[in-house]
Amino acid sequence: AYGRQIDSFYAQGDFIPGSCSVPMSFIRAPRIERIGQGVEIIAKHNGIPVAVRQGKQLAMAFHPELCDNDSITRYFIEFAVNE
Repeated sequence: AYGRQIDSFYAQGDFIPGSCSVPMSFIRAPRIERIGQGVEIIAKHNGIPVAVRQGKQLAMAFHPELCDNDSITRYFIEFAVNE
């Protein structure tokens, strides 16, 4: 949805659980087109959902592991261990 590898880009987006802005690396990323019942939006870029959670499952349109900010990785570990 975000183009070919040559169209890959870095951006800032809203990480909702932490109420902060985080860097996002989009590399041939898919787009989240629908949010089902019971699905929580955890990150947005330009107002568009780019990370969602349902139970212990996460789906993301970007690569949080490629950025220096570890907010999303820590969030994932926290809920995976505690739920």
